[in-house]
Amino acid sequence: MKNRLTFARGMMNVFLWLVLIVMLLPFLWLILSSFRPNMDLFSEPFGIPDTLNFNNYVAVLESHPMFLYLFNTFFVTIIAIVVDVAFAVGASYGLMRHFRGKGMVAFVLSIGLFIPTNAFLVPYYIMINKMGLYDQLMGIALVYAGVNLPITVMVVRGYMATLPTEVVESAQIDGANSLQTLVRIVLPISVPGLVTACVFVFIHCWNELLFANILNQSDSSRTLQVAIRSFLTTFEANYAYAFAAMVLAILPTIVVYALLTNQIISGMTAGAVKG
Repeated sequence: MKNRLTFARGMMNVFLWLVLIVMLLPFLWLILSSFRPNMDLFSEPFGIPDTLNFNNYVAVLESHPMFLYLFNTFFVTIIAIVVDVAFAVGASYGLMRHFRGKGMVAFVLSIGLFIPTNAFLVPYYIMINKMGLYDQLMGIALVYAGVNLPITVMVVRGYMATLPTEVVESAQIDGANSLQTLVRIVLPISVPGLVTACVFVFIHCWNELLFANILNQSDSSRTLQVAIRSFLTTFEANYAYAFAAMVLAILPTIVVYALLTNQIISGMTAGAVKG
């Protein structure tokens, strides 16, 4: 029995290392390629640079207003997070209570999880145009908020569902109203779930290209992903610059995920240990 467990653990370790290698190899190749000249990428795509040449990064920062694109991406991401979390907290807190039609409300809120994102493309485009928000950061931010709202509600509600009802009931017995109970009791306990939802929305908004490309036509509202796409056009494909820009765009998501790993794991595993 002990030998079987040892063998199983050994196979699991081998499998995990294989998964790690498969995931890291493309990322390492991207980083190495960002230091190579564009012509070398065509002649020898899997070569290793002799020296770490930062010319691609310097050229990207000098030829394009990357800091403006970074600010635009950060702005629409933060707005989407604030809107989604505010709505998700309200909906999840309401669903903690028992009322007639609770199941139907929960079902309607979860429908968005089963609808492909592309199905919202035309409706969102028309709505943003009618609202006069085309080619504006707020228009992109509101679309991101709408697209990510179902997953945010699912994560926040899933975590709040693990909270003991006795805590909420005891606060109400002590004289706290619904808003005080939410602010002073529920929200502080729900921090891991809220952080998990924020990270999900952050990563999706930061890396989103389709909606940002359709709702944008000028540099003033261009996001990082749209800027990266501009390096790969029909008439010119500067992969070296594009790879350097990709590395710059990926770094913030890695930093955010690395700093909040414990909170994310806590938020995602809360439902598994309920009861």
